[in-house]
Amino acid sequence: MKNWKVLAGSMVLAGALAAPGISMAFGGGDHHGGPPHFKHRMFERLADELALTEGQKAQLKANREAGRQAHEDQRGKRHELHKQLREAIEAGADQATLDQLGAQLGKLEVSQMQAMAQQRKQFEAILTDEQKAKLEELKAERRARWQEHREKRAARSMKDE
Repeated sequence: MKNWKVLAGSMVLAGALAAPGISMAFGGGDHHGGPPHFKHRMFERLADELALTEGQKAQLKANREAGRQAHEDQRGKRHELHKQLREAIEAGADQATLDQLGAQLGKLEVSQMQAMAQQRKQFEAILTDEQKAKLEELKAERRARWQEHREKRAARSMKDE
């Protein structure tokens, strides 16, 4: 059990240290590295493909707005924890302190995942049965494209070796 905790703490710590570097390396208009309007365009495309009604769009917008402040607060907490963790590492803090900060960061990540799952449920609750079927079809197409992409990358990496 103790090894599991050390492993989990190490994974959280590694993720916490890697995330800021990755985001800095790929910079951009928002915290995901894309242009600030990317999410809006993505939502509009999905709304078009699912043929959402104006009422559905308005409900989705209201749901997003309702969760925005909580998301901003949590993002601020996560940013502060990352900062504390970097400072603790630079100061040569003991493992117990690092584990504590890693555990706090892990709780925030779990909380974020739960919030995202809740948003997904709210989104799907608004859809009609036909729209849900179309959404599943779109997801399957995206998974297939991603799998094809992964296979191409694997083939290129095998060729390079």
